[in-house]
Formats: sequence, C-alpha cells, structure tokens
Amino acid sequence: MVQGQQPPNPPVSNELREKAEKRVSQKMALLSHIGSYVIINGFLIMIWAVTGADTGNFWPIWIMIGWGIGLAFHIFGYITGKRSDAMRDKMVEKELNKIKKQ
Repeated sequence: MVQGQQPPNPPVSNELREKAEKRVSQKMALLSHIGSYVIINGFLIMIWAVTGADTGNFWPIWIMIGWGIGLAFHIFGYITGKRSDAMRDKMVEKELNKIKKQ
C-alpha cells in the first residue's frame, strides 16, 4: 500500500446499510425542521419589527412557542429513537440466542 492511501473499506451488509440510511434520513429531517424553524421565525420577527414593534406586543412568541414544542418532540424522538433501536437490536440478539439454544 502506498503511503497516504487508506485501506479499502470492508463490505457492509445490507442490514447495516439500511440502518445507516434510516439514521441519515432521520438526521436530515431533523436538521430540515430546525432550519425551517429558524428561518421562518426569523422572517416573522422581521415582519413584527417592521409593522408593530412599537406596540410592545411581541406576537411571534406564540408561534415560536407552539412550533418549539413540536420541534422539542421531534428532537426527543430522534434522540430516544437511536437508543430504542440499539435496545431493540440487543433484545433481538438475546431472543435469537435463546432460540438457538432450544
């Protein structure tokens, strides 16, 4: 092997590839949700600043709170989903081992 070259990647099973693709899709969906939240709420704050900032009524907060709750659930689901996948895999392995012993 020539210095500076990396060794070839070992082949990856279809199951592992599917899991990786699922996690990447979930991560992309979460990042898209966060990006939408920031951009749209920033736009709403600009509208408020231009049209009614002098009234003191910061109405975008209601949208930010409502959407923020949904975003928090999305983040929580993403974090716990990775853990539940790992836990499910361990439980499946345990059951497979029990079945093999029978």
